[in-house]
Amino acid sequence: MSIHIEETATVSETPRTGEVRSVARAGLLLNAVVDAPQGLSLTELAGATELNISTVHRLLRTLCSEGLLCRDAVSERFLPGPVLMRLARRSLSSAGLPEAADALRALVDATGETSSLGVRRAEEMVVLLTTPSSEPFRYNGQPGLRQPLGTSAMGLAVLAFGPRPLEDVAREWGDRLPGHADASSVLYGELLTTQFRGFAVVDDPGATGLRAVAAPVMTDGRVRTAVEVQGPTARLEGERLEHAAAALREAALQLQDLPVSLALIEG
Repeated sequence: MSIHIEETATVSETPRTGEVRSVARAGLLLNAVVDAPQGLSLTELAGATELNISTVHRLLRTLCSEGLLCRDAVSERFLPGPVLMRLARRSLSSAGLPEAADALRALVDATGETSSLGVRRAEEMVVLLTTPSSEPFRYNGQPGLRQPLGTSAMGLAVLAFGPRPLEDVAREWGDRLPGHADASSVLYGELLTTQFRGFAVVDDPGATGLRAVAAPVMTDGRVRTAVEVQGPTARLEGERLEHAAAALREAALQLQDLPVSLALIEG
């Protein structure tokens, strides 16, 4: 079977050195579908990847025939296929996700709040796994959510216990934080406090009354992973905050050295 490759390409289509263009393009499509919970249409995939429709159509046909994607008969949107799902399950199992899920469930039982596991990828924290609280008023959790390192509790936990001097970290990330003329100084204070206490506390500016508490997790000798609980501020202060922090430290020990974040660790 021969595959024709067009010579014209947008910036997103241009392969990096050593890449096979058709594989790189297929990767763009797979990533776009995986990141869209309801799937994407042919036109939406072309727009999301900046590939032309004929290229997208040809690649989708191959990906569907190999079971990596499938097409919903009603909506005509493309979704992860059975082979991709099987690969995902096998990958999650080998990465220690079942053990991580057990640790998060124990954390919910101990604190009553929604628990999450996140990993650093480049300049963001990516939520890998969430276990919701059973409380009627709760934070529901958002697996796949990405947040800048400097604005999330898990991000602060990772930054505070990283290898770089806190002054350098605060200077780099403070310039990116909105709302404070002296953001670097404010962030430096938060990092010092996090390092001293052993956990980070962040009140969500976009959701009044919501608080996140996070502890760092050692993975492969580095702190790129963190575990977190989120819930109403009133339920995460005083003695309950200290209780949640102790439960987070216990969960962090259970999660230590699981290979859960190795696939996403930067460099």
